[in-house]
Amino acid sequence: MTTLDDPTRFFHRPIVTALAATSAVLTAYVVWLTTRDVSLLRSGRDVFVGADNYTRIFTDPRAVAALWRTVLFTVLATVIEVVLGLAVVLFLDRDFVAKRLVRTLLLVPIIMTPVVVGLTWRFIFDPATGMANYLLSVLHLGPVDWLGSTHVAFFSVLIADVWQWTPFVILLVMAALESAPTDPLDAARVDGAREWQVTWYVLLPMLRRALAVVALIRAIDSIKAFDLFYIMTRGGPALSTETLNYYGYVAAFTNFDISYALTIALVLTVFTNVALLAMYGVLFPKAGDR
Repeated sequence: MTTLDDPTRFFHRPIVTALAATSAVLTAYVVWLTTRDVSLLRSGRDVFVGADNYTRIFTDPRAVAALWRTVLFTVLATVIEVVLGLAVVLFLDRDFVAKRLVRTLLLVPIIMTPVVVGLTWRFIFDPATGMANYLLSVLHLGPVDWLGSTHVAFFSVLIADVWQWTPFVILLVMAALESAPTDPLDAARVDGAREWQVTWYVLLPMLRRALAVVALIRAIDSIKAFDLFYIMTRGGPALSTETLNYYGYVAAFTNFDISYALTIALVLTVFTNVALLAMYGVLFPKAGDR
């Protein structure tokens, strides 16, 4: 029954029902397509193949390598961005000249679109005219083929991702820090605790839930990463930067194997949900007890 204190309650049930029904229908249709052999190169052919597409993924060396590359990128990006973002927030928490200017400039990368970020870093990593090799030459170090080496290209994309999304971590952690109570910190200082002890034993536990939420958000985005890989490397060189998400794109729009591409997308979705549920259980161990 609708109440005056909550006028939007009347709309909740039909909206949720519509969204749930739409998601269920689309998911069922995708699952049905993964059991078929649908390809734009074979017009008119639609054969039931059962679980062949799923078996194909786990026996496809390219798909398995792309999956492990996705896991590595997600772990490295999430850990580096959270740790680096926390370190920057702790630095910005003290008073210094031009503090507001520095905080403003740090948020610029998240305003830029991933395509612009990818093109910018592609220019920076240009082996002939890029700024990265110019700085290395100033330090009398040899040039690096940032996007052309199978050993370096993956980490070059990782650098671009960290540069763009660490400010997002800074923004959320900074908001959590400014809303946290100061009494426990002051009490610890009065009791004679050193600054590093106040940070480690008092401040970090207060920020634990905020850091956990930020880590979950960044893990989700890292698993889905596509823009930077597409703009900077196109999965190369020699497939060294091809993630499972990008491999699904290749299967759909290069090989036109629609059923296999949807199977890759579905497997990636299931893998993402399982990984995030496990990560949630580790970060919030007491959430299920309340």
